[in-house]
Amino acid sequence: MQAPREGPDGRHAAQSSSINLSNVIQVHPNDRMRVEASVISIPGYHTPPVSKWGVDDELYRAAIAVDSVSRLHIYIYRPAYASPDHFSWENFLRAGSDLAEHLAQLSTEFPQRPIIFIAHSLGGVLLKKALFLVHQNLQDPRFKLVVGCLSGILFLGTPHGGVTDEDTLLRHNRILHKCAKIATHKRKLPTSDIFQLANLAVRFEQISSIPLLSVFECGHRLSCMQRLLGTKQALVDEQTATISSSMERLFGVHLSHKELCKLSLLTDQNYSARDFLRTLFEDVTTNEKWAVRCVKSGQQMVSQSPVTSNPLNPLNLADIELLGITRRLTFTSEKGSHVYKGSGKSTHQIPRRLLLLSPNSERLLSGRKCRLPCFSLAGYPPNRDFVGRKDILDLMDKHLLPREMPDSGNVHSTRLFAICGMGGVGKTDIAIQYAYSRKEKFGAIFWLEAGGVSQLVSDFGRIPTQLGLEGPDEAQDLENSKEIAKAWLNKANRNENQEGGAEENSFWLLIFDNADNLDIIADYLPYDGNGSVLITSRDPFAKTHFRSDGSGIDLDPLSTVEAATLLRKLAKGSTEIEDEDELAASTEVATQFGGLPLAMTQMAGFIRKRHLSIREYVNLFASDAQYVETRNVSNAEQEYRYGYTLATTYNFRDLKRHAKKLLQSLAFMNPDRIREDIYIDPQRSRDQGSGLWVASTFESARYELLSSSIIKRNVSRKELWIHRVIQAEVRTGMDAQQCYQTFKEDLYLLSEIWPPGDLCRQARERWALCEDLFPHLERLYQIYIEYSQAWARFPVDPAFPILLNEAAVYLHERGFSHEGKAYLTLALDLCGRDNILQEPLVSDMHLTMGALSNETNDAQSCLEHNIICLTRRKAEAGKNNKPDLRFAFAHSQLGIAYMMIGKFALATEYFKQCIEMIKGLDVDVDEFGFPVCNLGLAYWVQGELDAADETLTDLLMQREKRHGKLDRVSYKTGRVLQALGNVKNSKAARLAADGNHESAKRLWDEAFNIHSECLKQYESTLGKFNHRTADACHKLAEHHIRYKQHDLAQDYLDRAMSIWGDRQWFRNESARSSFLRGVHLLSMGGEENKKKGKWWVERAKLLRKQILPDERPRELRTVDFDNLVCFWSV
Repeated sequence: MQAPREGPDGRHAAQSSSINLSNVIQVHPNDRMRVEASVISIPGYHTPPVSKWGVDDELYRAAIAVDSVSRLHIYIYRPAYASPDHFSWENFLRAGSDLAEHLAQLSTEFPQRPIIFIAHSLGGVLLKKALFLVHQNLQDPRFKLVVGCLSGILFLGTPHGGVTDEDTLLRHNRILHKCAKIATHKRKLPTSDIFQLANLAVRFEQISSIPLLSVFECGHRLSCMQRLLGTKQALVDEQTATISSSMERLFGVHLSHKELCKLSLLTDQNYSARDFLRTLFEDVTTNEKWAVRCVKSGQQMVSQSPVTSNPLNPLNLADIELLGITRRLTFTSEKGSHVYKGSGKSTHQIPRRLLLLSPNSERLLSGRKCRLPCFSLAGYPPNRDFVGRKDILDLMDKHLLPREMPDSGNVHSTRLFAICGMGGVGKTDIAIQYAYSRKEKFGAIFWLEAGGVSQLVSDFGRIPTQLGLEGPDEAQDLENSKEIAKAWLNKANRNENQEGGAEENSFWLLIFDNADNLDIIADYLPYDGNGSVLITSRDPFAKTHFRSDGSGIDLDPLSTVEAATLLRKLAKGSTEIEDEDELAASTEVATQFGGLPLAMTQMAGFIRKRHLSIREYVNLFASDAQYVETRNVSNAEQEYRYGYTLATTYNFRDLKRHAKKLLQSLAFMNPDRIREDIYIDPQRSRDQGSGLWVASTFESARYELLSSSIIKRNVSRKELWIHRVIQAEVRTGMDAQQCYQTFKEDLYLLSEIWPPGDLCRQARERWALCEDLFPHLERLYQIYIEYSQAWARFPVDPAFPILLNEAAVYLHERGFSHEGKAYLTLALDLCGRDNILQEPLVSDMHLTMGALSNETNDAQSCLEHNIICLTRRKAEAGKNNKPDLRFAFAHSQLGIAYMMIGKFALATEYFKQCIEMIKGLDVDVDEFGFPVCNLGLAYWVQGELDAADETLTDLLMQREKRHGKLDRVSYKTGRVLQALGNVKNSKAARLAADGNHESAKRLWDEAFNIHSECLKQYESTLGKFNHRTADACHKLAEHHIRYKQHDLAQDYLDRAMSIWGDRQWFRNESARSSFLRGVHLLSMGGEENKKKGKWWVERAKLLRKQILPDERPRELRTVDFDNLVCFWSV
């Protein structure tokens, strides 16, 4: 075929695309086994013409070394490129559609010829478009012929994908600008263009099953003048050129973009384009199907059997690079840059004046009435054996009892008093005594166990329920309950929020017991409320840590008289003893143990248990070898310590085996509220226990510990209590092997009773039990950290990382994703240390960490962990060549990670793959909820509004059919509603831009109603203070701004801001809501609104500076802040 002439710059006069024969090269025409191949060259846009590539000569040199290659048929594709003035990506890609048709004609005419492509620059994009259409239409026999002929592709500087979808378009646009001087503006990137190019890149990866050589620019060698003028970087570098196909080879050369088409220059010391072409010719000559056709020339190619779909990869997604993909990620585009935060701390700290120190609490308490009086002491009964301490109780009255501040009328401020002192000195006993003896002085008293975060969160979260401010259903959200409690405690005058009661009964007392780590309670202290705070702590700085004017006392042990009185009361049931020798003996014991109340309790228990008189105990104790060895310690503090150690050890030594075993087990649990069903399940028979315990043995051991005053019991709750100091002493008396063995046994106990969680479902029914068990799991985590060096030589039991993963899942469900990361970090470290590869444990942990990272806006970590998860689950599924639900969902989670970094087209394919796999599994239709919703959102983000609308509408109808309208089964329905509302919003905006305002208004109203239902559904399933609830509030604020309902808009933004707060992991969302609030206030006019608006805008910009420290100053818009948050939060 004769070809029309090309212009010197590669521009073509033809009005339509064509493929023309340029030359036929005779290589081995006389060979008996002849193979003829078609080679098609595709030029770029405004790049050198094919005539200047040196194609013929280079092809001949490559083929001459290969026997059986007889002829090469050289074709040139001449696309009908539009002029730069009329360029659009849509029109450009249309030439790729034309190429697909030309390939079909060529393959039909010459089915016995393999086809090799050489494509330069953007010409390779046309080729990818053509091949994608070919694979998409395999039902057409002509296109099936094309696939059968494909034998290899040489891409010369063809761009593929960027770091994000938007970056993909930017990189393509840079080539346009360099080669054709087409000006493209970063701020004007049509969504349709982004979608087309990014989607094409992803879909081509799925079909690229032939050998590929991707040539890229290493950066050409520069002259001195070029360096002086600042020549720009490579247009198509390695990252841009990479297709991520297992059949691909990458080849970098020091040439400019326009020089990449000169085939003879594509060489280095080790490889060349000619080597690649020679390999392709060798492949086709050794392939039986081409050899057979050489013998039987003239016959039509027999259609190949359809390729059987791989059940583990039905959409033929490209393989994941486990390490390489994360190593190459550097977030540079504006759309995705927010997701990478680096490891260092930002130098842009937000000023304290811009922190949300006092979010509006009126809204949280609106319409809520509390029941007073309210007295909650965590099951502690009055201590009938309490003696002394009158001077301390009087001092506490002075600082804690309700009073009016001078010159302030009825305005009150929170008062604080701390009882500090060593363990066993009686701090908790004084707090209990104070609470009971001053019960009538306060309208509400709340006891909070502050020894660990989990117990404190649970106790604090129960306050609204105890006050009647929340019903049982609302109380499922601990974060919501916590904020309601803080709002009520911080309210200076709450008479209007209580049901009856005089003014004095509106005062409250908050008791933080065992607050040895003061940082734990910082977020729970009310500073401006109408009440008092009592803290017990070993830390002497607790008195002034929170307030410079704070008060408190460093508690000394009991006086000798008080200690002796306590001993007699506990040992003999009476303080009045006529026997002078017994009185003297009690004084000797009190003196010996320095008046420590806990030591007196322990000694009294021993005396009762052995039926001794106090004098007999003294004589027995004095002759004990252990006592003789330690009695002459001179340091006063050491005397207390040794005296106590001696007392407890002396009391433990005669315990029976099972009692000692139970005591050791309790020493590793959280000391408060240890549920007895951890050891024995009431549902089992008396002789069936947890595997380590049977009921009869447990009850016998418990009785012995109770009778020795070593533990306490709440009969009604069936809970045990043990002093922290006793726990420490028990552990001190055990060697490392004993400690670790007991630690593992406690792991087994908790593992057996812990209800397993599932990231794909919201198992709310298990939360009550988890809430009781989690403090013990937390304590095991803390103990392991404390003993990690001593236990390093012991193998890790897989039960521990399994339980740590369960802890993270539970925290994630309750809205504490950030806190869950520490548990998983330890779990992953332990598995790595001991090479634990157990599945599904390891992949589950990575899946959970990916989910936690997603919730806390850490996209880099989310991507890395989900890649590892999918890789491991693929290996597991490969053992049976059958996907399961875990493997399917791993695709959806990785899709989420890709969405977070702006690779929306790739994410779309992962969502589709997940859905395709679930279709083949026998599972509940409810399992489609998350992946289908994610797919709808992916369509929406890419501007495919009709596809998004159809996907989400069908899913909503499916859920309503299954669960009813606005179900409370899961927040999945809320997610669908939020996404569907966003789609309606975007459709309305598109109609408004086209001038169709009536239809736009109808859709905006529909979107408002959908988002309103979304808020209701979130509130009913997640609570009123969950971050997703805040997302819905933000959306409704946008609606009310459009409706010019300014007060409602500000109220919803206020609500969202109070949920975001100042938590670091929500700063993206907080910045977004702050900016919208500021811009809205500025638009309303007026000096006060202007002042407030500037404050909120400044806050938003400073938060953004923290998130994007390297961003250059520019004018910011609302959409810029929308780009900061996760795709489902927009």
